[in-house]
Amino acid sequence: MRKTKIFTALACVLFALPSIAQTTTEFSEKTSNIDKIGSYLDFPTEGRNAKNGAGYSTNVDLLDPKPKKVALVSFYLYDPASGKTTGGSYTGSVTVAVWRTADDVAQKHIDGFYGCSIDTLKAEFKRYGMDLLTPEEFIDNDEKADFYYNFSQESAKKEKTERTIRKAAGSSISSVAEATVGTIKISPKAKGYRAFFVANENMGESAPTNFMNAGMMGANRKMTSSLGYELCKGLGVDAVVICYVVTRKPKMNKENYVVNAVNLYMFGPNPKSEGPEDPNRGQFYCGTRFFSSGMLEFQNAKENTQSFDYMGNVMSSLSNRLCNYVINKVKK
Repeated sequence: MRKTKIFTALACVLFALPSIAQTTTEFSEKTSNIDKIGSYLDFPTEGRNAKNGAGYSTNVDLLDPKPKKVALVSFYLYDPASGKTTGGSYTGSVTVAVWRTADDVAQKHIDGFYGCSIDTLKAEFKRYGMDLLTPEEFIDNDEKADFYYNFSQESAKKEKTERTIRKAAGSSISSVAEATVGTIKISPKAKGYRAFFVANENMGESAPTNFMNAGMMGANRKMTSSLGYELCKGLGVDAVVICYVVTRKPKMNKENYVVNAVNLYMFGPNPKSEGPEDPNRGQFYCGTRFFSSGMLEFQNAKENTQSFDYMGNVMSSLSNRLCNYVINKVKK
């Protein structure tokens, strides 16, 4: 255990942005004590207690045997963009702006978060008897590589890859201002992950949950069957896990960055599926979410501070709650 902690600490240093100190930030203060990190179950209620495999979420009592071989198929940073407007119909003029983290900065951020958390994430799954495999581990032949990197995910919900703000100063078309920017989803460099789509995060600020208590409107069978059945079967694993970190750049002209949410979702085959023709072949096994309405700053350019180091604690909290539910059906 001590070797793992030392390795993780070294990884955090290696992935740090050059010339920026690894010092205390809002993010590190909030997450340094693992017992005080709030994480929540976040997946649809429909199906959790069904005896016949109905619904989007599996009844984990029906999982026999429990998942053992689990593929971490996605690990990425997601910035859904921020924006602002000024002026209005009474001023005669308006301005709008939208922005998000630059690609090169986002790459350094996700490399840092990944280096400080992947060992912890794998260790927590191992505690519950599951091997969480990274791409270099679950892609063990050319056929799997071709399948994984050419896999076309399905979803009945459309992913929002651009954000647009429009505002009018009056009735004239010429007085309408508009700005558009693309969102960003970026994975650790050269690690082989794909950024599979689960849910659209809100522009400006995320919601506390994506799916919790959402029932039939919280998911769709195309997504759960695509990720939980087709992807699992093609990779030869019992379940797949998708992890993403929602970060934001609150001010357009300031190089300060915050963590808004961190998400961990597991999908797998429906234990009561009746075969390829069954429209409900895959399901949510569990989802967990760390959310901060205060949006915790982890990098401040003016103060020359930055910290990734306690993302491992966040992943520990999320994975412990997820694994405990899948293995023991513990909801708290």
